[in-house]
Amino acid sequence: MEQHTALNVLHQHTFLTIGCTDPVAIGLAVAHACQGAEGKIRKVRVRLDRNIYKDAVSVGIPGTRSSGVDLAVALAIIKGRPEAGLELFKDIEPGDVEQAKAFLKDHEVRFELDEEATGIRITATVVTEKGVYEALIEGAHDRLLEKKVNGHSTFRAETACDEATLSGRDSLQDLHDISISEIVDTIEALKPAELLFLLKGVTQNLHAAQAGLAEHAGLELGKYLQSLLEEGALPDSIINRIRILAAAAADARMGGIKVPVFGCFGSGNHGITYFITVGEMGRHLGKNDEEIAQALALGLLVVGVIKTRTGILTPHCGCAVAAGTGAAAAVTYMLGGTCGQVESAVQLMTANLTGMLCDGAKYGCALKIATSVAIAIETAYLAQAGATVPKGNGIVGDTFQETMDNLAIITDRGMKNVDQAVLDVLLAGQS
Repeated sequence: MEQHTALNVLHQHTFLTIGCTDPVAIGLAVAHACQGAEGKIRKVRVRLDRNIYKDAVSVGIPGTRSSGVDLAVALAIIKGRPEAGLELFKDIEPGDVEQAKAFLKDHEVRFELDEEATGIRITATVVTEKGVYEALIEGAHDRLLEKKVNGHSTFRAETACDEATLSGRDSLQDLHDISISEIVDTIEALKPAELLFLLKGVTQNLHAAQAGLAEHAGLELGKYLQSLLEEGALPDSIINRIRILAAAAADARMGGIKVPVFGCFGSGNHGITYFITVGEMGRHLGKNDEEIAQALALGLLVVGVIKTRTGILTPHCGCAVAAGTGAAAAVTYMLGGTCGQVESAVQLMTANLTGMLCDGAKYGCALKIATSVAIAIETAYLAQAGATVPKGNGIVGDTFQETMDNLAIITDRGMKNVDQAVLDVLLAGQS
């Protein structure tokens, strides 16, 4: 694996976001459509893929303590600046929410499912008294592919994109066939200074955790777990201390606290799961910044390989199947594990948590994140001690690559109707 390929993936698949990326992406498409639009708005139509819809329905909008895809649209119209990207809602104030609600009373906002979309796709159409303005986001939450005015294209990205590329400049598929030993060799060949930027993910997401512990937001799982630890109902262990931090960060993000989160591979919750776990375990083990950054890079490339099989948005919980698995690999490496033991950590996680369902972004994500964090750390210690899962036990194959191929079969064929079923349940609950 080329070193520059690894660095490209690490830079392009880590990012800062405020709020859940899915309602933000909807708002971003609308903001792009509104940019340059003339005349008073009459109505808005948003056509979107199942996964974006599923993940945006119930989650909090940052700075509002409210939820709703229609609210995301209205806020984007009232205050959205598309140049802010995934930080679209960072300047939202309480008064903006009232303006957005007033807008919704007077304007038609309609959502449609894009049955043909195979990955991330959002088409926002804004109809004004003077024309029809459209914006298409595709392949990534913040990737504008095309803009149209009255049916005529006014902008189109130079290269097409899908979930496996996330940009025209780099292909995630470059990771498809690499082994654990190749990942380790590549990371160890890189200059440590080139990886230090990943530490921002740890610092930023711990800040979100403190916000979740300080305020009332989301499920308040972090606070509940903290109380149980203080009362002695939970043991005071490194696993539980990290669980508390990850849960609190998820509480803050899912509950709509306006705090930035450092995400990875299209998800802020992936970033919470991953960076807090690896960063705090690194400090617990006495690792220096360069060693923690190296481990972060290794685990992120493992996540990248997983995403080549599952796509960015998935029917199973990516915090468990992808971010949790990458964290287990990274912690095993920091424990001094061999390449074989790092691979065993991936196999153990796949055998354990693959069945965890993604039923949309919501307060309850904190529960799954807390579970994934705990299992990831436990798995790393198991792998370092010599535990493994033999070939033929469920979907686990003989190698990392065989297991990933099996995961692709489960994702594509076994779970192909899960997203629609979950979306049906969620929309029924909204009525």
